[in-house]
Order: sequence, then structure tokens, then C-alpha cells
Amino acid sequence: MVIFSRYSWWVAAMIGLALFLTAAGQVGILGPFQNLFLQAATPVEKAFDGIFRPVASLLSDFDDLRSLQEENRQLRLENEKLQNRVTELELDAARVQELEKALEITQSDTSQQKVAANVVSHDSSPFTDVISIDRGSNDGIQPGMNVLSSQGSLIGTVTKVTPDHSFIRLITDSKSKVNAQVRDTQVEGIVKGGPNRTITFDLAQAEVKVGDVIVTSGLGGNYQAGIPIARVTEVKGTPQDLFAEVKLEPLVRLSTVQTVLVLTSFVPQRLDLDD
Repeated sequence: MVIFSRYSWWVAAMIGLALFLTAAGQVGILGPFQNLFLQAATPVEKAFDGIFRPVASLLSDFDDLRSLQEENRQLRLENEKLQNRVTELELDAARVQELEKALEITQSDTSQQKVAANVVSHDSSPFTDVISIDRGSNDGIQPGMNVLSSQGSLIGTVTKVTPDHSFIRLITDSKSKVNAQVRDTQVEGIVKGGPNRTITFDLAQAEVKVGDVIVTSGLGGNYQAGIPIARVTEVKGTPQDLFAEVKLEPLVRLSTVQTVLVLTSFVPQRLDLDD
């Protein structure tokens, strides 16, 4: 009861103080005290404003920074999408150009039959350079058939065939050997693939110079004669050397070939695909 009585008195006192302050404020008695309070509180208010205003500004700048970062992220994504689209269009344009060239070749020489195919995979290592295409035995392709680029130069030989796919050993494969000759002088040799997808013209017993074009000779029966293969880029050796060291460069960049022509009208007479 004592505690309840004290609490009642305390509540009554607070109510009375509130009523007194209200009445005093209405009649103006508290005016001087309010001015003193405001004068005393103004420096404190300014101090707090000086402290918290930079913090608020920093938080606002942080929000703006996050917005800019998100905007930049979205712009990077859009830029990536546009770049990918441009790349796709460039690849499509390159594919169309290759198909147009292949069509020109197939139409210009009606005596030869060629099957156009798309490259679907490329297995490349220091000693291996093999591609697969989307045409096979259902399209008349057989092991040993010569494979040309869309420009008509030799790029390899069919080694394995399934109903819908074929595998082609490129001339840069270390197992590739092609009987060949210099187009203008008929100097004979063998185009061999080497490590790291290089090719050389071996066993050449006469003068060979930089810029000479090497073509298939037809010897051995594995390749049709006269197909362009490569161009001479370097010749090392002296007249006293039995054989010169001749380095070649394919007439087409094999790593970017997308369309090939399989020469189905030429059937090899002898298959030495594993030599």
C-alpha cells in the first residue's frame, strides 16, 4: 500500500508539473527560460550537425557508388553480349564466304565430284592434327579420299569414316606424307608433317627457292596430281648438301578452316594411311 501511495503521488506530481508548464508557456512566463535553453542547445546542435552531416553525406555517396557499380556491371554485361553477337556475325560471314568459294569450285569443274562438309571438331597436339566433319559414308565418302579447302588446296586425307561423320588427317599431322613437286620446275619431294604442326619438303634434289608453290605429284596413287599444297617459306643448305632443308607454309590457315570439300570422284589406288 505504501508503494502504491508513493507511485500515485509521483504520477499526480508529474501531471501537475505538466499542467503548470503548459499554463506557464501560454502566459509567456517560460519565454526567457526557453531562450536560455535554445542558446545553450544551439552549440550542441551545431556540433552534432558537424559530426553527422559528413556521415550522412558519406552514406549517400556510398549509395550512389553502389548504384554506379550496378550500372557499370549491367553495361559490361550488355557490352559482352554485343561483342559475342558481333563475333557470331563475323563467324557466320566467314562461313558464308567459305561456302560461296566452295560452291564456285564445285560448279567450275564439273568433271570432279566434291562433297562439301562442315568441320565439327579439331584435335590438335604437338604431333597430331585431325579434324572431323559432318559427312560420312552415307554421302559417298571413303577412307583415303583427298580433302580440299574451300579455295581448292589440299588440307588432308580421310582416315576413318562412319555413316554420318569422317575423320581427316591434316597435312600438318606428324604422320602425314604426300608425294609432291614444285609446280613450276617439277622438282620432286615429299611434303611431311612435323612436330607443332609444321610441314617440310623433303628429298628435294634440285634447286628450290622461297615463294615456290608445291603441288601433289600423283606418284603412289594416293593423291590426285596438281592439287596445290603449300608455299616455300625458307630454304637451308648448300649445293654440296645432298638434300636441302625446305620449310613450307600451307596455302590456307588450317586452324580456322570451317568448310571442306571431299574429292569423291578420285579413288586412291593405294592406302598407306598409317605410314
